[in-house]
Amino acid sequence: MKKLILIAALFAFTMANGQLVTEKNLRDGSYGEKKLKKAPKKIYLNQFFINYQVLASSTESSAGGKTRAEMAVGLVGIELEDMQEITNNAYAMVVNKLKAAGVEIVGADEAGKSEFFSDWTRIEGGTPSQAQLLGYISTAPVGYDFYVKKVTKKGKNKGTFFDTTPKLSKELGDIPVFETNVSFQFVTIEGSSSLVTDASRMKGVVNYQMPESAIAKSAEGFFGGKIEVAPVMTRVVWKGGASGLGATTIMAFSPKKKIEIPGVVEQKKFKEYVTPDRNYSTSYSGIVYNNKKELEVSHQVKADREAFKTKTQQALNEYLGQVVDQFIANLNG
Repeated sequence: MKKLILIAALFAFTMANGQLVTEKNLRDGSYGEKKLKKAPKKIYLNQFFINYQVLASSTESSAGGKTRAEMAVGLVGIELEDMQEITNNAYAMVVNKLKAAGVEIVGADEAGKSEFFSDWTRIEGGTPSQAQLLGYISTAPVGYDFYVKKVTKKGKNKGTFFDTTPKLSKELGDIPVFETNVSFQFVTIEGSSSLVTDASRMKGVVNYQMPESAIAKSAEGFFGGKIEVAPVMTRVVWKGGASGLGATTIMAFSPKKKIEIPGVVEQKKFKEYVTPDRNYSTSYSGIVYNNKKELEVSHQVKADREAFKTKTQQALNEYLGQVVDQFIANLNG
């Protein structure tokens, strides 16, 4: 009777909150997953990185060079510890699911003995970083150590250009390797210019979501720097005796399109329009210049702190939980 009451309570909670991440809004790029039943019941968590956008900026210059628009939008109302807590909880959920299914998790100490990581740098998780994706706070769980190929002078972690995870799987005893990189985004900014009027336009749309990819200016240049794209992806790779650089199994799941998370941030739209002679702007605070000078605009978007923590946690747990559940199901045949 108690079990039935508990199940009913869980069902009511799910219905009240609404599932955010479902099988229908995830793209399944897997192959060979049924062969996992032959894999050892071990796994190494190679990557567990969660990114939270807190700042977005962009610029647009007119073709004639007479106008230039800049827009910067910041998220307020949340704290670093909120983001770290969400990441820690998601990691604990993944670890508990794997252990409950009898899957042994290979730790960083054992993995570090492999030839693969002989010249890599070991990093301790739990310290949020702003150096990985500009405008994003990047987190790794407390109590989780990982390896990077190198760390730049600016603190940015670097891996390898090629996909070497199948090789890592082989060197760790031909076991599955888990990797997740997830981002949450609160605003998108687009710019355009007119060849006819030599005007510049900027538009920002607030919409909290788990995107297909995180898009950010690189650390090499805040305004006008190159664009970095970090796809949202969770996967399990198993070499499984495959020849060459390939793998017998890759389970890979990513959003088919943006997964909206309502009720977290206030809904806003920002527009800026600059001509050689005049400027028009709405919903902004900052400094405006025109006639060959720059337009600097500062916007703030307020987040509901409790909703941010609850709904971001829900979306992240639902996403990772589905991947881990499918891995376990395939591992058990």
